Amino acid sequence: MGCLPGETPNQTVWVSPFPPVSTYSYVYDLQDQPAGAERTARRRDDRRRVVAMSTADDGDTLPGIPNVGKADLDAMVENERPDPRDELADVEADTDLGVEMAEDAQRVARGELSGDEYWEKHDEAAAAEFGEAYRETPNPAVDAGDQTVSTETAESLSCAVGSMDTVSTESAQVEGDGPEGGIGAGDQKWGMVIDLQKCVGCDSCTVACKSENRTPPGVSYNVVMEEEHGEFPNVTRTNVPRPCMQCDNPPCVQVCPVSATYKMDDGVVNIDYDRCIGCRYCNIACPYGARYFDFGENYDDEVDEAGEITSPEYGVDRGPREEGKSPIGNIRKCSFCTHRLERGEEPACVETCVGDARNMGDLENPDSDVAKMADSSRAFQLKEDEGTDPNVYYLK
Repeated sequence: MGCLPGETPNQTVWVSPFPPVSTYSYVYDLQDQPAGAERTARRRDDRRRVVAMSTADDGDTLPGIPNVGKADLDAMVENERPDPRDELADVEADTDLGVEMAEDAQRVARGELSGDEYWEKHDEAAAAEFGEAYRETPNPAVDAGDQTVSTETAESLSCAVGSMDTVSTESAQVEGDGPEGGIGAGDQKWGMVIDLQKCVGCDSCTVACKSENRTPPGVSYNVVMEEEHGEFPNVTRTNVPRPCMQCDNPPCVQVCPVSATYKMDDGVVNIDYDRCIGCRYCNIACPYGARYFDFGENYDDEVDEAGEITSPEYGVDRGPREEGKSPIGNIRKCSFCTHRLERGEEPACVETCVGDARNMGDLENPDSDVAKMADSSRAFQLKEDEGTDPNVYYLK
């Protein structure tokens, strides 16, 4: 780390965009300072005085993020979530049913309700609400890890009996795949580790994601949640990037009445746009607010032919955006750039991160950098009490 003039190397000063464990903020002495270029030059010089912002380790404060504990980060995530009833206000599907199913799906993830109990409770109402769309698809919770529905229960439900494998085998094939191939059928379990001490809040990940996935207005797979702390001139900012968590126990999978969203073998939660009916129940079931509805808006007023080129999400090239054609009218979210992973490339947000804060790799390979970071004492998950077991980890 560099030093200001007259400082010794062992002094901790925030001169890098990446804050050290002992966090400081520059405070400028504005009295008797000249204006313009001379003031700017002096700010770059030894006119700075350094004031400690948060150096004490109280056991809950995250290094590099002054006075912000994990509970505060979880609260930031909660603030990103849509109001359930507002989200479903203009949806044809029953709002009360959606809210109840979403809340119970979260209870399943927390281990407070079994998959059997969930579908025994909601089967009749879901069949009445969604009709053939519900009856003709495999039960969303069969063969879904801890959310497995027993064969006995599955046979008693109104929907078809079958496992998630019967859905996933219909996903797109990539060149060179054998009969067992297809998007998401790899041996890896993809995970992401985000170092909060390296995130500078530049939003390059958000821009790269929108550019790569060609998302419309109102749909941003990657957002950077921000909060400011303190008063001028002692001001710091907390930056928390939030993609889809690709949970191992995803409430979005549990709640979907038509098996449109499911967990793939590689750890990514997929959305089958052709199955999705846009009921938005998964939007309000997601504890992280990481799902969005595509209303069909576009950037045509800002970029010529903005909708003519679309991203091959989940390996499917759907061509230009058209009214009434998927993904318009569907739920959308981050897929870890599955189409890039299949080509051996990193997700766009990882490749673009200027602070090298994002890391992508195989969580089940103990020798991978990502697995080692996720297993370190600095690692944690957002909203751990929800029981979702995200495949996105953060380093404090």
